[in-house]
Amino acid sequence: MIELGGAAPRARWSARLVAAASIAVLVIGGLAVKLAQLQVTDGAQLAGMARANTVHRVVVEADRGVIYDRHGTALVANSPVWNLEIIPVALPNDARTRADELAELARIAGVQEPALVAELLAADPYGSVRVGPDLTQAQELAINERLPDLPGASIVQHAVRTYVDPMTFGHVLGYVGPLNEAELKRLRPSGYQPGEVIGKVGVEAGLESLLRGKNGWADVEVDARGQILRTLDSQAPEPGDSVYLSLDATLQRAAAQSLAAGLVRDRKTAGASVVVDPRTGEVLSLVSLPGYDTNLFTHGISQAEYKKLLDDPNRPLLNRAISGQYAPGSTFKMVTATAGLQEGKITADTLLGCPSYLNVNGWIYHNWASYNLGQMNVAKALAVSCDTFFYQVAAMVGDVTLARYARAFGFGQSKDIEMPGVMPGLVPDRIWKQLQCGVPDLNSDACRWSTGDTITFGIGQSYLLTTPLNQAVYVAALANGGHVMRPTLVHDVRDAFGHAVQTLQPEVTSTVPASAANLMAVREGMRQEINPPYNMNYWFRASGVPADGGGKTGTAQWGGSGLDLPTHAWFVFFAPYAQPEIALSIFVERGELSEVQAAPIGVDIMKFYRANSGAIRAQAAR
Repeated sequence: MIELGGAAPRARWSARLVAAASIAVLVIGGLAVKLAQLQVTDGAQLAGMARANTVHRVVVEADRGVIYDRHGTALVANSPVWNLEIIPVALPNDARTRADELAELARIAGVQEPALVAELLAADPYGSVRVGPDLTQAQELAINERLPDLPGASIVQHAVRTYVDPMTFGHVLGYVGPLNEAELKRLRPSGYQPGEVIGKVGVEAGLESLLRGKNGWADVEVDARGQILRTLDSQAPEPGDSVYLSLDATLQRAAAQSLAAGLVRDRKTAGASVVVDPRTGEVLSLVSLPGYDTNLFTHGISQAEYKKLLDDPNRPLLNRAISGQYAPGSTFKMVTATAGLQEGKITADTLLGCPSYLNVNGWIYHNWASYNLGQMNVAKALAVSCDTFFYQVAAMVGDVTLARYARAFGFGQSKDIEMPGVMPGLVPDRIWKQLQCGVPDLNSDACRWSTGDTITFGIGQSYLLTTPLNQAVYVAALANGGHVMRPTLVHDVRDAFGHAVQTLQPEVTSTVPASAANLMAVREGMRQEINPPYNMNYWFRASGVPADGGGKTGTAQWGGSGLDLPTHAWFVFFAPYAQPEIALSIFVERGELSEVQAAPIGVDIMKFYRANSGAIRAQAAR
């Protein structure tokens, strides 16, 4: 037997090695089980999650509905423009490269870099952020050349509102603009997105729900740089409805030209005119001057341009037709006459004196004429606009009753028309004065309603206020037998396929509580004012227009109390007399003589209407 020396041989598997091997087997087995679970059990779920990480839903903007006049003449267009847009997630990851690109994008877009950075931080990282104003052709070409070196940036086409004749239709149409923070917070539940436009004023705002349409969407797959690889699913947008306004474009332009010419002739700078159909309440023309270019707002108004509009002493942004509140002056006398007749204080044959002034408790209240015009009935008092006659009638009726009739004619009530900013005017009485007084002693002179307040109320002064729109609705009620119509700017509404969505439904909001005979007596006074032997007939004869209707002038004082106060000029009118189809109000801011400043404008508008009434009234095929 041979024996070899050295250490005894070790066992092939030690306890430590066995333990390590066992652990390795267990880990590998666990990984295998988990892999199987991921592939078999959770595979579909994880695949969907992975897919969701690369799929983003983008909004597809709907075309805003087009606005037409009653005959289908387009007053606004959706014009294509190009904008620079950025997808935040697609910007370079490297901080320095990203900062360099943002600085370059801010420069070429004409925006401040800090503002751009803040906007991108607040935005959806996968969303597209519109940067800066609309691009000029030169900017578009310059940016297109740079796009390969600007990851995440692109040029995208959008539609922008372009108004056909903004200086004439601007106050009616209004304009659109980007949502501000408060609007976005309020409207986001309705599907509005950051950067989306919304109607700000005019019918663009009043008819927002009809014009906006419904945005579509697209689920797109994007790569790591945020570039779209393919569209997986989509829903097409639904365009907004087409709105056909009650306005006639030719009448609107003619009214604007007549008003502008009258203002220039008399060296005035501001005014308004409203023409309505007394049978339906349709507004055929609504003009406020001066106007402003609404395209400045939709195409990007500069701070300097906006400040210029705000600082203009003529306040072009004010829509005087619906928002300007002024004393109506003598145009209110038909209300006082109606109240006196209906309450039995006077009859159509009652004769009252027309002295040059009245002495009321030591206070002198003057007539416009410095001499006594003699005895007269209510029709003649309206025709010659005798202040002292209506002082007496107002004192008989009293302030509370007079206020009740004023409200019945629609004074002091905001008209429910399809645009924001409509002011109600003001109908005062003793209760209103006490509530407005603001001092503890309600028996003080500052709080107590006086007889002087009542009698000046009766000639459209005191604290009484109205608007040109309200005046047109008021004279329309006198024309149609006492029915106060809801004014409307909408003739009909149609969807993208031409189907009727909304059609005109005339609505009587209230009826004046007066008999037909009493209203006829008031209308007779209006007829006499514009016919011989009174001077108003001159403007109709000079224009070659028959004085077949009823009218009333008014020169309203404002700015305090006393004799030598500034005035505004009014003229209200309806025609034809027997079957009225048009009613209008004319307002000249700071006009001194209504019969020579406001009335000729109204007659000029009436001349155009008579010559073109067939075309204005024609029903357009849709």
